[in-house]
Amino acid sequence: MARTQTIAGFHALTKNWWIPVVIGLSMLGIAAFMLLNPAIAYLSLSIFFAWMIFFYGILHIAFALSNRKNNDHWGWYLFTGALEVIVGLLMLIFPPLSAEVLRLYMGFWFTFRGAMSISLGWTLKKARFPGWWWLALMGFITMVLSFFIILDPLFGILSIVILTALSFVFLGILNLAMGLDLRKLNKQLPQSA
Repeated sequence: MARTQTIAGFHALTKNWWIPVVIGLSMLGIAAFMLLNPAIAYLSLSIFFAWMIFFYGILHIAFALSNRKNNDHWGWYLFTGALEVIVGLLMLIFPPLSAEVLRLYMGFWFTFRGAMSISLGWTLKKARFPGWWWLALMGFITMVLSFFIILDPLFGILSIVILTALSFVFLGILNLAMGLDLRKLNKQLPQSA
């Protein structure tokens, strides 16, 4: 009985093997489009980022108002939410602002992450961790690249588009491989279940 339920469960998991394949192929197609049309891809990412900020603002406002009786600091959530709504709206109304904010945000985020990696590398050095310098080196490289993203708009835009496209490539390959593995598993399962 338990073996039959397990096989039936595997059949249910593997019968739609083609869905991850379609997702993977679409992600590869999006990556190709992004690499062939970086300006359109970057503007699309900027607008998506603006919508995300706007939507997060609405959620912060809802969180603040729903917790005003339980949280002494609810006003800060309300302020943050209102600021995010305003910034998100401005970014949606003025797409060039969205493009600039995305590039600067990513540049400063990489600067922060690079500094954190360097700091952790030094902490690991003090603890006599043998591979500490790899982390510090990667942090340094990340910080140098982040300055280029901040100071050179073209470098920043292309970096963001290429990194996003590469993410889609890797996720596309992963989904494609998973779907094909599910198809193979589906063919190997007994069909009587």
